[in-house]
Amino acid sequence: MRSNGKRDIGVSSAGALWRACGLLIALLVAAPVALVPIYPAAAQGDYPATAQDDAPVVSPDRLQDVPLLMADVDAFPSLDTFAWRAFIALNWPSLTDPSHRGVADRTKTLGDPGPRVWETFKARYELFQVGQDGRPTAPQPWATYDAANPCGADVDGRAKTLAAFVPFMDFNQFFAPGVPGNPLVAQNRTYTRYETRINEPEYSALAVSGWSQGLNLPDPDHPGQIPAGSIAVKAAWRVLTAADTPAVRARYYVVENANVVDVAKTRAARRVVCTKSDVALVGLHIVIRTPRRPQGLWSSFEHVDNVPPTGAGEAREPDAKDAGAPYSYFDASKPKLGLSPRFGSAGALPVSLDHPPSLDPRPMQVVRRHPIHLSTMAMNRAFWALPGIKGTVWEHYMLVSNQWPTQAHPIDPHNDGVYFPDARRENLANTTIETYRQDLPSSCMACHQSFNATGRDFVGMLASFR
Repeated sequence: MRSNGKRDIGVSSAGALWRACGLLIALLVAAPVALVPIYPAAAQGDYPATAQDDAPVVSPDRLQDVPLLMADVDAFPSLDTFAWRAFIALNWPSLTDPSHRGVADRTKTLGDPGPRVWETFKARYELFQVGQDGRPTAPQPWATYDAANPCGADVDGRAKTLAAFVPFMDFNQFFAPGVPGNPLVAQNRTYTRYETRINEPEYSALAVSGWSQGLNLPDPDHPGQIPAGSIAVKAAWRVLTAADTPAVRARYYVVENANVVDVAKTRAARRVVCTKSDVALVGLHIVIRTPRRPQGLWSSFEHVDNVPPTGAGEAREPDAKDAGAPYSYFDASKPKLGLSPRFGSAGALPVSLDHPPSLDPRPMQVVRRHPIHLSTMAMNRAFWALPGIKGTVWEHYMLVSNQWPTQAHPIDPHNDGVYFPDARRENLANTTIETYRQDLPSSCMACHQSFNATGRDFVGMLASFR
């Protein structure tokens, strides 16, 4: 089961927020804007976006694209609105039968319970299937939940599974092709778990090509291309314990009885063993490829209770302390500790079967190294105030970064999109997914450009194959 909670968040009415709020007012008198369903990706047609598309709206449809703006135009409102509309559409309750994977249930509202649209996309483990001999096997067709599950043959494919066929692989963050970075331990002494899911256009491109089995892999001379309309989502989940009170749980999108890797049992058996746990969503990366931007529009969301605010004035993020809630990844009794333990030290080394996670890990101290863009915070507040978001758990999630290519063509391994904002302008990071990569020269597209250079079109999942 999925659960939802409620809380009110005020909306600033000064400074940078005037633009976002003005757009909201304009929506009330504007004609309907061009929308496309989140599925299927008829999404591949190039429908025009207009200035009206900057308006905050709660809808199961996402925007098709963002217009190519002039150099002197502030692009943040348009791109931030695109990101928020995608976040809402992807987190709309989904139909659950196999033939409608990735299809919004339009009889429900955003605040209703049930698996979200992106949760019915194909999981990474469904793409990279493994046979009994440990070798890659062909993945299943899109419209089925019958794929082999790393938690065992008796696991219902519809149930949330946070596991990989390689023990503890889903515990690590990744910062380089095929190289794990570090795990992340919450204040409740649990390891954060990660999952990646992709929609039908991207799944088909990777499965039909044979790439998921390591066959016919693209290279700089024969580069691959993921189609417009493709969507990839990476989520960070915090395992809930008895320390998480009903009041705390009510602030998160929670999935109950998820299948998660049991550290003690997996260490003892030296193979993946899962148990049931409730998990809370704490971070979400979204990459959407559009006709105008084939390198993708990259956005990242976090729960507002992850760490203390860094911004000041109108750029200040919400503070869990103001709501009487604990931080998920920060010990308020040690405010001057900074980011700890140090990256590369024993407490922040990648985990694996040969270097297993601790049975009682020490919590990590996480801080946000750079404030969220002022215009982005204004857009957050505009969306939080909307009926359909206000009073649901989704008012506790915020857009923390956005990145987009400004040079779309030609499409080849040498065109990284001249991404903006680039590493020279500001850093882009999610505290739950790039905990130790918050400083220059790190960003979403900068990291994935290493995959583009090998002909793999920014697709990090293919790093398993060298």
